[in-house]
Formats: sequence, C-alpha cells, structure tokens
Amino acid sequence: MLLRILLLIILLLILPDIYIYLVYIRHWTQKKWLRFLWFLPSIGITIATAVIIASNDMLPEHQAWVSIYMYTLLLFCAPKALFMVIDGIGQGINWMVTGGMKTRDGYDCLFVRIIRIVAMAIALFAIALLSFGYFIGRNHYVVHQQTFYFADLPKQFDGYRIAQFSDMHIGTLRDGHEEDARTIVDLINAQKCDAILFTGDLVNHQSAELDGFRRDLNKLHAPDGVYAVMGNHDYSMYIRYPKEEERAADVKELQHRIRSYGWTLLLNEHRVIRRGTDSLIIAGVENDGRPPFPAYGDLPKTMKGLKRSCFTVLLSHDPTHWRRNIIPQTNIQLTLSGHTHAGQFKVFGWSPVSYVYREWSGAYTEGNQILNVSDGIGAVMFPFRFGAWPEVNVITLRRSEK
Repeated sequence: MLLRILLLIILLLILPDIYIYLVYIRHWTQKKWLRFLWFLPSIGITIATAVIIASNDMLPEHQAWVSIYMYTLLLFCAPKALFMVIDGIGQGINWMVTGGMKTRDGYDCLFVRIIRIVAMAIALFAIALLSFGYFIGRNHYVVHQQTFYFADLPKQFDGYRIAQFSDMHIGTLRDGHEEDARTIVDLINAQKCDAILFTGDLVNHQSAELDGFRRDLNKLHAPDGVYAVMGNHDYSMYIRYPKEEERAADVKELQHRIRSYGWTLLLNEHRVIRRGTDSLIIAGVENDGRPPFPAYGDLPKTMKGLKRSCFTVLLSHDPTHWRRNIIPQTNIQLTLSGHTHAGQFKVFGWSPVSYVYREWSGAYTEGNQILNVSDGIGAVMFPFRFGAWPEVNVITLRRSEK
C-alpha cells in the first residue's frame, strides 16, 4: 500500500529538510556532526519505509507497524513541510520586493520574521493536531441522528429506524485498539434500531484481518437483521497475488466470514421487510466506483422482480454510483454510501476530499431521491480523525405529504 504513495513520502522526507538546511541550519553551525543530526530523523524514517515495504505492509500482522510508521512520518514531516511552504512564501515576497535586503545588523526584515513566526506557529499546531487525531480523535465515536421524509413511504414504516455504519477497516484496529470493535458494536446495538446496514470496507486488504474479531461482530443484532455490502477494500485489490485464483479465494473467504456473523450479505440482490400489508425493500449492490476502483454493481439484477414504485433503501459503497447510475436508471428513494471517510479531516463543513467527490459527507437530494454518505467509523493506513469523527448514522424514515 505504501508503494502507491511512495513518491509523496520521498518528497515529504527530502524537500522540507533541504529547504530548512539551506536557509537556516548551515548558517547556524559549521560543525558537520551537528548538521548531520538535522537529517538523522529523516534517515531513520527512510530506513523504516524500506523495511516496511520490503516486508509487505499489507499483511494483517503488520498493520500495527503501518499505523505507528504513518504517525511518525507525518509528525516529523508534515509540520516541516508547512513551515517550508509558508516561510518560503515570505522569503519569496521579500526577495521580489527588496531583493532579499536585510537590516543593518544582518537580520532579516520585520516582514520575513513575522512570516517565520507564523510558519512556526502553524507547524506546532500541526503537531498538536496530528497527535490529537491519532490518540483521541480516532476513537471519538459519535452518533449522528438524521430524519428523512418521503411522500411514498409506506404507512407502516413511518418512524422506521436504521443504523448505518461504514468503512470499519478492522485491520487498523490491530495496533492495540482491538477493544474498539466491541465499543463500536455496543454503540450500534444501543441505538435499538429496526435494522442495521453496513455500507462496505470491512477490512483494509484481506480476510485474515478478521481473525480474533468474530466474538464482537457476531453480537450485532436488530429485529429486522444486519445487512452488508462490499466496498473496494473488500475485494483484496491492494494485495499482490501470484495467481488471480488466490485473490478470488480470499474474497470468497471474506464473504463467508461476513455471513457467518449472521449478517445478510447483499451481492446485487435485495430482501423484503414486511409490516402488515406494507413492505420495504433493502437492496445492496457490489462496489461500483470510478477507476481504479472495482465496478461490479448491477442495478437491473439487484432490482429484478420489483416494481419501480417499491420503496427501496439501497446500499452502495461508493457515492459516485448515485449520480452516475442510480438517479438516471432507477427511482430508488434512499441510497446509503460511505467510502470517502470525509477525508478523516473536516473543519467548518469543509474537507480536502470535497475537491475529489461531489457528494462526500451527509445528505444530498435530487428530486425525490436522497443519498446519505456516512463519514465512516474506521480509518485506513493512518488512524487519524479530526472533525470527521468516526460515526454511526441513525436514520429515521418519516412519511410526509410534501
């Protein structure tokens, strides 16, 4: 997995160190051993990067090391990168305006010094933010209450309650947070909803990550059952297999385990829930994303045998599926998705992931159709969350004439 972001890691390790060395370190001391100390943390992280990649960082037993590695990498490199960018802007402006002029006693001008202080403050804030998100934010579990109104909701389902959770990425919990699985299950069960719906990405890379979690996952229960679909990570797409048959076998093993927990796994299929003479459809498609993510969703197969007017709650992991296919091809009233994690970072309703996904967090409406994108309850690679807290979505369906 780290190979996919190796170029970014190299840039984070090299560019900030070189900038700060050239602008500051080499002017502060002539002692070579002191200059060498500046590069020592980055050298150590580089060695760790090579070791983790060489030992296959996607194996379940290595997930703990990946979590610690990512925290250490970002703790050392991200603040320096922020300092480099902000301080570099200040230095650049000063050079363009004054030609890099200094004061009579050889110090930088006041403007450059102010920008430097700002850059240092932001770098220190980044350290605090990363530490808070890693040690506290990752398991600051919240319940997000939502109510959706539909004119065509069957009367017997007025007030029907659904617990949606998504993107558990259970392999990340193997870094000493195994008990969090029980916390998540207890939190979901405590909502006492009519049905529990999981919208994909149970694991990071392969089915073996579920070893040791059966006792907890088996305890999820609701009167109308627990339903699940698969996300992109559930297809073992990030693991290198000698033969494609081995990948297919691992996917089958994951599906078997999900069913063994008593969950109903929906692979382009649906189930009918009845209340008297009224009925509600819970349907689920396989992951259907834009490249490079797998696209196995089959809406015609999923809805086969159903009238177009049937009230349907659809589980589809990737929210881009909603606008690409669900809206133009169906009349499905409510679609539940995950996948984006809201970038695992959100402030004042904004996240960098909003530049990648049109629908990325919360509820969206198009005509009579609603999409709800859960921020997810887990984390992949870097167990960090700030603002986009790990959440359980409790959705209440209401009948309305409007």
